[in-house]
Amino acid sequence: MAQVRIVSNLADVDAALQDLHITEMNQAGLVRFQLDQQAPLPKAAKINVKTHPGRHGFILVNPELLKCKSSAKTALETSFNTMLDASLERIDQELHGVEASIVALEVLVLYDDNQMAHNGPSLPERNRGVEHAIYPHPHFPRFPNFEHGTHQQRVPYQPAYGTQQERDEAAARDRRAQRALWHAKLRILKVRQSILKERRSEMMSKMRAEFKRIMEERSDLGASYADDEFPLLA
Repeated sequence: MAQVRIVSNLADVDAALQDLHITEMNQAGLVRFQLDQQAPLPKAAKINVKTHPGRHGFILVNPELLKCKSSAKTALETSFNTMLDASLERIDQELHGVEASIVALEVLVLYDDNQMAHNGPSLPERNRGVEHAIYPHPHFPRFPNFEHGTHQQRVPYQPAYGTQQERDEAAARDRRAQRALWHAKLRILKVRQSILKERRSEMMSKMRAEFKRIMEERSDLGASYADDEFPLLA
């Protein structure tokens, strides 16, 4: 009666044949092989490449297990690659938007005064409005409405800047404020760009390393039929 040897990979098959001194195909009836239920998926897949329907080779007693192992490997690889590609694409899309903004800001920060658009009220209207005062220790409600009080309680209005020098200084402050805002945004976006690049690199290396460990370790992956559709890797 043929011996049954449990194997996890092709090396186990060769070792069994050497151990039994089997060197010819006409000795195939001396041994049968049984695939280990915890055989790593890639190693089982290599056995699958060498396994075909027939009766003149070395009989595999559990071909259903080999089929499940091969199917599990294909399904898991497909799900993983789809998930990783989608994740990297989302990062790339975000990174593309960030880099486009960086390019635009790097141009804007080089603008001279004549290239900068005016922001805020027109210069003849600058600084016009109700008077404001600081109250370190107010003795009235937090949001008093003086406009509906007596004439003496109403907040007076102050005029706009009265000299060209004051208006020119206001325009210069506008430009400095705009440049400062552009520089601040540029710094923020460059940090964000760096983080996204690091995240992309980290995701690729860590996810692939973990997947490699999963595929190479002995486990019940593919030990029988399993639903690969739900839940999906996302």
